[in-house]
Parts: sequence; structure tokens; C-alpha cells
Amino acid sequence: MNFARKKQEEVTPSALWLALTSVPRPTHTVPLPRVDADGKPVGDVVMWPLTQEEQMACNAEADRFAKALLKDPQKKDEANLGYQHTFSNEMAVQVLFRACRDPQGAPDFKRHAFPTPGHMREAFTTDEIGVLFNLYITVQSEVGPIIAHMSDEEYDAMVLRIQEGGSAFPFASLSWEAQTALVRFLVSRLVSCWTDMYSLGLPLDASSRVEEWLRSKAEAEEAGVQASAVEPSKSEEA
Repeated sequence: MNFARKKQEEVTPSALWLALTSVPRPTHTVPLPRVDADGKPVGDVVMWPLTQEEQMACNAEADRFAKALLKDPQKKDEANLGYQHTFSNEMAVQVLFRACRDPQGAPDFKRHAFPTPGHMREAFTTDEIGVLFNLYITVQSEVGPIIAHMSDEEYDAMVLRIQEGGSAFPFASLSWEAQTALVRFLVSRLVSCWTDMYSLGLPLDASSRVEEWLRSKAEAEEAGVQASAVEPSKSEEA
């Protein structure tokens, strides 16, 4: 029995997808970690963050290279350090091969900066690959959507943004470290506010446990001041 294949409907891209794909991938120019006789970098390279597909290709190529080089597949429940180190080193090469673009290839930067991953392994030293990969991490952090570092003013702006929006969605743009720092920032601000209000005798919108902690803190500070006032100074003893 023959079944007629259904004609696939033509997929019309949404306005959101068109808007997304119309914006070029962000880039940043960095110096190569090799200097000439005058101590200046031999050149610059353009870097961009990898797509999800490119990152998956890096994983696959690094695994294939490590297994082919060692000819000793990773065994279950065995710590194969040779494989792990080889995989990590090759992963850096694969990522950099895809992230480094030819500066002369503007505006789309379709050309790789280096011929092949093999050429990179042969030409670059271990330290140079390490420096390049650190630069890539920095570029990824600076041009990517995840916020890793904020100033006090930016923390204040984030707090107002969350309050005005009534939603936790802004947290998605923060790294785990930035989220932790924001919580610590808010805790510090809240405790300072409690302390100032308690010292002024203003009513606190807090639990009895907080009030008891503030009372104990104030009593301990007062006792410390009194003790320092009673204790004679070394100059007076002399």
C-alpha cells in the first residue's frame, strides 16, 4: 500500500525570529598573546561567543580527538586522567578555533582567524592557548547576557527593577555569583536600616527575634564603650 507523503507546509518565520536573526552576533577585538621584537602583540583577533550548536560540536570533536590520540577509551568507574586532561586541552583549542575570527572579515566575520585546530595545536604554546581561552571567557562575560559583576548603583537599579516589575524574571540575567552578591547586598542594607531605626527609637516592621538581636547588639556596644572609658590609657599609667 502506497502512502502519499504529505506536503510539508512552508514555515513562515515569526517576527521575533526575524528580529533575533537580524542582529549580528556580538564581537570584541583582543590582542594575540605573542609579541614581536619590540614587545608589541603580533596582531589582533576578533572573538565572539559560540552558539549552542558550535559548543556541542566542540564537545564532540574534543572527545573524538582524545580517544583517537590515546587509543584507550574511557572505562566505567575508572579515573582516566590522561583522557580528562587531553579532552580539556583539546576543548580549549576547539572553542578558540570557532570563537576567533579574522579581523579583516568584517562585518560578518565568517572567516576563521586560524586555518584548522591542528595548525593551532602546532603553532601556539600551552600558555598562549591558556591566555587566549581566558580572553574568550572575558569576552563571553562582557558581551553575553549574563551579568557577573555589578556596582552598588547597579544593585539599587536591579532592586527597583524587580520591585516595579513585580517579577523575579530579572534574576535570569544574573550569574550565580551575582545573585549571591545581590542577596548579601540587600541583607547588609536591611540590617543597617534596622540598626538605624532601632537607635532612633522608630518602630520596626520586623519579628521579635530581630528586635531581641538588635537590643543585644546595642547593649554589647554600649558595654564596650563603657569598658574603654573606664580602662586607663597607657599614657596615663606612665
